[in-house]
Amino acid sequence: MLTQEIAMEIVKQTTNRLNRNINIMDDKGTIIASGNRERIDQLHFGAMEVLKTGKPLIIHEKDRHQWAGVLPGINLPINFQNVIIGVIGITGDPTELLEFGELVKMITEMMLHQALMAEQLEWKQHLK
Repeated sequence: MLTQEIAMEIVKQTTNRLNRNINIMDDKGTIIASGNRERIDQLHFGAMEVLKTGKPLIIHEKDRHQWAGVLPGINLPINFQNVIIGVIGITGDPTELLEFGELVKMITEMMLHQALMAEQLEWKQHLK
């Protein structure tokens, strides 16, 4: 359900509005969309931790050494139909990001739900 196309649209919309880099990682921890295109297809070790624990991961500057190649920020699980299907990461000072991080997560999950509903509606139209 979490396609690169949907992930890129989410990144585009949220990056423009928040003026922060957003990364979206798939269910294996691979970056599939990012405001920094050079990071696409790289493994995100913070996301792998989120996928393993199911819990948000806050990375402060002093904690960066624990995960290779990560930047300070927050990483939140993306839930879809009660399953973690990926991770959304927002780069920046975690104390500034906590307020709207959950909102970005909620919007991401809503966009995925909307995409599923549109796909189901299209199938119903096709079957008629």
